[in-house]
Amino acid sequence: MGRSGAPSGCSAGRHHHPSNSRSPQCGRRTAGLSLVGLDIAPGILAGVPGPVAVADATRLPLAAGSVDAALALHMPYHVPDIPQAVRELARVVARDGLVVASTNSDRDKVELDDLWRRAAGDVLGVGRGPARISLGARFSLEQAPALLGEEFSRVEVVELPGTITVRDPEPVIAYLASYRAWADQHDVPFDATIDRARTLVADHIARHGAYEITCLGGILVCRR
Repeated sequence: MGRSGAPSGCSAGRHHHPSNSRSPQCGRRTAGLSLVGLDIAPGILAGVPGPVAVADATRLPLAAGSVDAALALHMPYHVPDIPQAVRELARVVARDGLVVASTNSDRDKVELDDLWRRAAGDVLGVGRGPARISLGARFSLEQAPALLGEEFSRVEVVELPGTITVRDPEPVIAYLASYRAWADQHDVPFDATIDRARTLVADHIARHGAYEITCLGGILVCRR
């Protein structure tokens, strides 16, 4: 009998395609793995190889103990009730199974948030602009072990550090464009702040040859 797994939050199939099916324990391709993809957004599931189902992470349409593993990759912080989502993951996974979650650290890409605050502060005429509220902070690499530990006795954290090096401001500006909705809610002049950020990054690159961004994400492997 093959193993079964349930990726919760399919991300347009990235975590669901058979070519991405690997044993979390040894990293080898796993033969005979049966997958079911779940996401609350029907559009995300369009084009994802079946079987798939539209589902709420707090009410998974799976029987108790019915899967050997569940993936929750950069998903839990989107759920309004994170503890209930964790309880559901624990419910559907077999006693000897595992849950693999992933998220980012509170320290991930801190240079970009600092850049935004500097640029917004210059535009607003204050020392530093308001700090951006990060959705991921609800289930950050620092917060997630305690949340998962409510249902799992063993939570292993595997940190995945990295550095992004850019020599042109535009990739940084493209990333900051995702701040628009937040900026509008906090009366931060978005276009002016973006222009100021572009100047700050260009000046930094001119002086140092590159602009570096430190990244820190991680995987959490959960067992009972």
